[in-house]
Amino acid sequence: MPSPINFIGTYSGIDQTSIDKLMQAERIPLNKLNDKKTVITNKQNAWKDINTRLNSLFEKIKVLQDLNTFTAKKSTSTNENIVTMSANSKAIAGTYKINVNSLATSTNIIGGKVLAEGQKINDQLGLTGDLKIINHNGEEFQISIESSDSLKTITNKINDKTNTTGISSSIIDGRIVLSDNKTGDRNIEVTGSLVEDLKLGTEKTINSGTNAKFTVNGIEVERDTNEINDVIENVNISLKKTHQTATDYEVINITNDNDKVVKAVKDFVDQYNSTMQFIEEKLAAGNPDVEGSRGVLAGDSSLQILHSTLRRLVTSPIQNPNSELKDISQLGITTKDRSGILTFDETKLIENLNKNPEDVINFFSTEVNGNKVGFGVKLNSYIDSYISKSNGVIKNKTESLERSLKEINRQIEVFNRRMEKKQEYYINMFSKLDTAMMQAEDQMNWLVMQLNTFNYSK
Repeated sequence: MPSPINFIGTYSGIDQTSIDKLMQAERIPLNKLNDKKTVITNKQNAWKDINTRLNSLFEKIKVLQDLNTFTAKKSTSTNENIVTMSANSKAIAGTYKINVNSLATSTNIIGGKVLAEGQKINDQLGLTGDLKIINHNGEEFQISIESSDSLKTITNKINDKTNTTGISSSIIDGRIVLSDNKTGDRNIEVTGSLVEDLKLGTEKTINSGTNAKFTVNGIEVERDTNEINDVIENVNISLKKTHQTATDYEVINITNDNDKVVKAVKDFVDQYNSTMQFIEEKLAAGNPDVEGSRGVLAGDSSLQILHSTLRRLVTSPIQNPNSELKDISQLGITTKDRSGILTFDETKLIENLNKNPEDVINFFSTEVNGNKVGFGVKLNSYIDSYISKSNGVIKNKTESLERSLKEINRQIEVFNRRMEKKQEYYINMFSKLDTAMMQAEDQMNWLVMQLNTFNYSK
């Protein structure tokens, strides 16, 4: 059905453009509502970003409360291509001289050549029977072989049971090679009706595995593996290559990993500075002559309290009977200037770690009369009052903003419905005006015609 022709404005001169201008004036309150909506949305996003940054700061501080951060060990070897060590946090720092006489190797059996000239590993062998593999524990595993099997399918059948046998198979130059998955002097036996056909009987070559032999500070040690964790408590030794003579050795030092502590403190300082600078941006009073210079949370008392309290908690002394350290500046963390930006001098931290690591640990977190106290505990307790998902300040703030946003959205929806009706009213009113003017013009024309006829008849 064709749409009706719109004659609006034909007689009155008030067309759709005129109505749009009227509606633009009517919508001025809507613009104010949308502006309020934008302000609230920006506040929501700002608080969301603050929550993210506080969460990150919270996690950085937790690392400083973790004992493993301070008790971590590191090791250095004069030649990591020959031997290395790795130590956990319970290891005792020390120096070790290690000579590697021999490495642990695995037992393998190399069969005779099965494939004839021109034969391929996928060709059927036409053998029917079984192959029995007996591992180091004396466990026997049978491999059933059919005439359609090739050398490749036979090795695949052996490898299908590797998880239980501990023996794997490969093909090298048309031969079956069986290898023990573990190192050391371990025995492998092969029997079965096809042991000779597959050249694993009289034609096989056995390379017996060997144990690793080495000395630690002159003490001779022998193990069936190159990864040894039962010689030095809480230390793993990795043997990689043998020394040329019995008098050669590598020196391995196990020391406290101060680098890990330095990194943890630096990460905290960086995150604190980033968080505080972000808060200051959101609180900025701004310049009235510079658009956009005012922070979206300017004047927010909760954020102002957060900013001032964090600064005070970081820089003020703490009461901690388990540590002689009372101020974080003793660990090299100080405020740069009035801005409150923190700077970090790691030499002071390392000096205290070398002097009394327990003191540094207790400064960040310790227990007094059954209660956790310390720099990290105090700071994170306060941060949690803001980021807590149950009753945190930020949660309450965002919920309040969300309620305000819902109310504004409701007002916008009501206003838009009213504007639709208003526009319909204007269109209807001015359409009637055009119709009335058109009818008036028709009546005027009729009257003129009647007068003209009357004058003509005279």
